Amino acid sequence: MQVIQKLTVVSNPTRIFEVGTEVNKREVIEIKQVGDDNISEFWVIDENEQIIVSVENCPVIVEWQEFVEDGPAETVKTENDPQQRVISGAKN
Repeated sequence: MQVIQKLTVVSNPTRIFEVGTEVNKREVIEIKQVGDDNISEFWVIDENEQIIVSVENCPVIVEWQEFVEDGPAETVKTENDPQQRVISGAKN
């Protein structure tokens, strides 16, 4: 199973949202991809399951964390391989 660990919004200035960090005194607990074929959208969600920020149709770099579902806890690993990253942005 893969979950989004870090979302980098490529803008000026660059914005980085990472699970476990704080944004405006709210802890990021989850980053969800909620867009469809026509729109690229991500939600950054806090500990109360409220949206901190919605990122829509922006160029982003998504970093995933891979979890082994049927294995012991020590088999959890982080994937930082650029081939595992998804680069998304507004369509022209």
